[in-house]
Parts: sequence; structure tokens; C-alpha cells
Amino acid sequence: MSMQWKNLMNKDRLGCSTHDGDLRSFFQRDHDRLVFSSAFRRLQDKTQVFPLAPDDYIRTRLTHSMEVSCVGKSIGSIVGHHLKEKYPKELEGIEANHFSEVLSAACLAHDIGNPPFGHAGEDAIAFWFNRPENVEKYLGELSPIELAEFQNFEGNAQGFRLITRLQKHNRTPNRAGGLQLTYATLGTFLKYPRKAKINAHDSKKINHKKFNYFLTEEEYFDEVVTKCGLIEQIKGEVWARHPLVYLLEAADDISYVVADFQDGYRLGHVSYQVVLDFFLSILREKKDYYLDEIKDFSSDKDKIEHLSGKVIGQLVREVAMAFITNEEAIMAGKFDLALASIIPSASQFHDMFSYAYKHIYSCKDVVRMKLAGYEVIQGLLDMFVPSVYYSGDPNHFEFSRNNLLVKLLPDQFECNSQQGGLSLYERLHRITDFISGMTDSYAVKLYKELKGIDL
Repeated sequence: MSMQWKNLMNKDRLGCSTHDGDLRSFFQRDHDRLVFSSAFRRLQDKTQVFPLAPDDYIRTRLTHSMEVSCVGKSIGSIVGHHLKEKYPKELEGIEANHFSEVLSAACLAHDIGNPPFGHAGEDAIAFWFNRPENVEKYLGELSPIELAEFQNFEGNAQGFRLITRLQKHNRTPNRAGGLQLTYATLGTFLKYPRKAKINAHDSKKINHKKFNYFLTEEEYFDEVVTKCGLIEQIKGEVWARHPLVYLLEAADDISYVVADFQDGYRLGHVSYQVVLDFFLSILREKKDYYLDEIKDFSSDKDKIEHLSGKVIGQLVREVAMAFITNEEAIMAGKFDLALASIIPSASQFHDMFSYAYKHIYSCKDVVRMKLAGYEVIQGLLDMFVPSVYYSGDPNHFEFSRNNLLVKLLPDQFECNSQQGGLSLYERLHRITDFISGMTDSYAVKLYKELKGIDL
């Protein structure tokens, strides 16, 4: 059994049976809808590695997502041209550049569901819902799978919720399906095609590590995997990845490791010589040529930026070739490795990541800001979850305060209610929608205001 490219590149849209009539391809329109969404704009003030960085040179989630999109597009261009030559009949009506367009759009969206303060924000939300006193006090009504969604809060699943439900494509009266992206782009977005709690969980399998949808979007998820023809590996629980996911994942890996060395150098966490040595280890036989090319550059920063582009280009070519070599196993749902782990530069790439983890991601400045972000998000949940839980109870001793807090929620997150017919599970998702959608700066500002620290 093997997946088919004609299904994987499905141009139909979630929640929409009509098509726009302009000169852009279906997948270019996906890209544009994402760029013009408010959730994408908010990434400009969300942490990539360095929270609330004082230097505007440093990347945010927005600049990172744009870079991943460019890298994904480059990989997709190489792979697309190869596949078009290999499968001329099966890919009739699908152009080589459509692969790069799908990857460009999906890569653009890959972090759109991340909360403030990066992965520390995800951990903070999960920790709050794991605290025994909170489980006992607020979460007893939830089923095991509903509870797992909060206790293992996942930006990938929140991202799928954003683009299929919370963000709207307003040019059409049919508001189902969120941004109404193509099935091909949505399938490529699903890095971990499973729900939060599965019986056959195996953390060693690449598509088991995290999850990619909440029960609130289960209908949309089922539609995407069906329309793309993804292989069901464990009935009702786990599906094989869309093949282009492997390229999205590689584009993300390449972008953040190379960029984090640039940013780490700029902030003084990594020396020029260390960056140079790592970059030249990937460029290998071409290193003398590039050393000669940069010898007259006026600054080390310029040298690093120039070599970064060469390193990315080398890794793009290696990843594309790794995909082409392993396409048969990938299409059969039998490939279970990250492409970056099997390229010729795999050991050098791994060494770069290990160094970055020790000297960049764990530096004191980053750790201090992550802890501060942890405190902010925990504090906001401490206020807003009880307000939603007790807001319909006039006998609760904090009834007035709870109702005031609920009034602060934007209209689209209005949760006051048992009267509105929303279950506790749905109301809790409205709160995590609100908090995970905040920018770093807004989360800090709101926390300070509600704590009376900064009025």
C-alpha cells in the first residue's frame, strides 16, 4: 500500500466547494491567506529563542517562519522537478512548482499555534493543568483524552485549530473550515497526525512524539487525512505523515539551527571562531573557496551571514536528495527518521544542535526570561480559568471578580457560560485560545495590570 501524489496534492479546500478565479495557483492563495491572517502577524512579537530580545536583529517567530518558508520552497523546488519527471502521468495537472508552493505555505504556518515565550509557554500551560490542586478543583468533568489535550498542551494542535476554525477567510459567506486552505497544505502542516491520547503510544516513532489536533477539530482532521489519502497505521489513532512533512521538518531544522548561531553570535553567546568552524565543517570540500570569498569582508558579522546562506544551500541540496532516495519508503508510510539525520552532514548538524542547546538555548539570559514567561502564563491561567469555571455561580465568594475577568475576554473568546451551552471542555479551550494567542509583550502587560504591578 502506498500513498498517491494525485491525492497528496489535493487542491480542494476545507469547508469550501467553490474556487477563486484569479491568476494565482490554489497553493499561492494558501500562502497569501496565511500572511494576511492576524495570527500570523502576532508572530512578530512571539519568542523564537530569545524572549523580548533588546536587539531588533534577533529573530522572532515571524521572521523564523518566513525563513522556514523560503527554505521549504527551495527544497520543494528540487523535489518537485524530480517528481514531475518521474511521474508525468500521475502528476498531470500538477506543476513542479506546486510542491514548492505547498511547502512555502505549510512552512509559513508551522509555528502559528505557539503560545508566548516559545516552548516554555507550552510547558507552562501544560504544567498548570497538571498541578494536582487544579486537576482536583477544575478538571474532574473532563474525559481522559480531553484532559490529555491540556496536560500535554501542544502548539501544533493549537495551530491546526487556528487555521481550520479560529481564523476566518472572510471573502466568502461560508465560514466553515477557517482559512479554507487546500487539503495538500493542511496535510503538509500535520507533523504528528494523531490525537492527544492514544493506546499504542510509542515515543520512538517520529509521528507519535507529539499530537496535531484536538477533539474540537477531529472532523476537520478526518477530512484532511481522507482527502490526502494518508495511510492509517493504527486504526483510529495514528496516520502516516504526508510525505512533504519530512521536507517541512527539515526546513525548520535547517533554519533554526543556522539562524540560532547567527543570533547567538550577535548576543555574545557564541564566538566567531566557533560559528566559522561549524559552518566550514558542513561546507567541507568547498571551505577553502568560501574562505577566500570572505577574506576581504569588513566584519565578522558579514562573514557569518554570507556563509550562512552557503550552509543553508548545501543542506537544502542534501535534504532534497535524501527525500528522493527514500521516496518509496516515505510513500509507503514506512520511513521513520528525520531527513536531517541521514544526510551527509548529519553528524556536523547534530554537533551544531548539541552545542546550541548547551551554549545558546541554556544560557542564563534565555533561562531567566523563560522562567519569567512561565510565571506570566501560570499567573494568567490562575486568574482566567477560575473566572470561567465559576462565572455562572452567583453564590461563589469571588463572583464579582470572576465576572469582571470574563469581561476582559475578546468577543470571540466569550466564555461566560453555562448559559451559552458550552461544556467546561469547550470553555477551557476558549481560555487557552486567548492566552496562547497573546504576544509576549501583551501577556506581560496584561499580567502586570491584573496583578496591580503596573497600572
